[in-house]
Amino acid sequence: MERVHSLRMMSRFLLLHCLILISLFIAAATANTSSTITDRDALLALKAHITHDPTNFLAKNWNTSTPVCNWTGVACDVHSHIVTVLNISSLNLTGTIPSQLGNLSSLQSLNLSFNRLFGSIPSAIFTTYTLKYVCLRGNQLSGTFPSFISNKSSLQHLDLSSNELSGEIRANICSNLPFLEYLAFFENMLHGGIPSMLSNCTYLRTLDFSYNDFSEAIPKDIGNLTNLKELYLGRNRLQGEIPREFGNLPELELMSLAANNLQGGIPHELGNLAKLEILELFENNLTGNFLYDIYI
Repeated sequence: MERVHSLRMMSRFLLLHCLILISLFIAAATANTSSTITDRDALLALKAHITHDPTNFLAKNWNTSTPVCNWTGVACDVHSHIVTVLNISSLNLTGTIPSQLGNLSSLQSLNLSFNRLFGSIPSAIFTTYTLKYVCLRGNQLSGTFPSFISNKSSLQHLDLSSNELSGEIRANICSNLPFLEYLAFFENMLHGGIPSMLSNCTYLRTLDFSYNDFSEAIPKDIGNLTNLKELYLGRNRLQGEIPREFGNLPELELMSLAANNLQGGIPHELGNLAKLEILELFENNLTGNFLYDIYI
């Protein structure tokens, strides 16, 4: 009798275990289905915001008769079938960016560059905690510099270059961007000073603020970005002297400070930059000589 009772208890336990697994499986499948529908609706919202599609790219490739993961320009996680990559660059699309793109909850890479998108950048885009790569270069996006970007801790690459953004960059832009490696805002209408707290973006390899209207002195704290390879600050209205702290950038290969209002001598500490290949200092008010086998 005891053995029969034990077998019954074991059977009940196994049955309960199977029921739990089935419930979890159904819940996961339901969640994935719900996420897939949300992703589809977000992409259809983007399609609806495009007012001119000269090659009919979206009309041909984005429709509800095929799964979202099969849409051109879209990539998904192989297991969950949730959208992780959206790349519709260089399609000459005209329109605006809808806030619904922020509903792509697992998006890691967003590339809408080299189109004719206008209007503001929705803050909702940067609520996705998985987002690592954002490139909106070469559009007609306007408005003040989006302050909410500084709260996106997962970002590694941010390129808002060649748009019509204005205003100042927040002083604490790097307070919560610990993994940022690429930061480019060139060819906009940004003004004010360059934040000294950029030094908190310790992983930066490329920093490009050229072709704007930045003024004031160049922050010496940039000299603490020891991973920096490329520094573009040319074509602004920067004043003062070249920080001697720039000689502490061991990985620097290119530095462009051309066409500003810089004064004083060229710091001899720049001679410590063993990897430097290009140095652009023309169209300033610098004095003295700097004998080094690079472009000045």
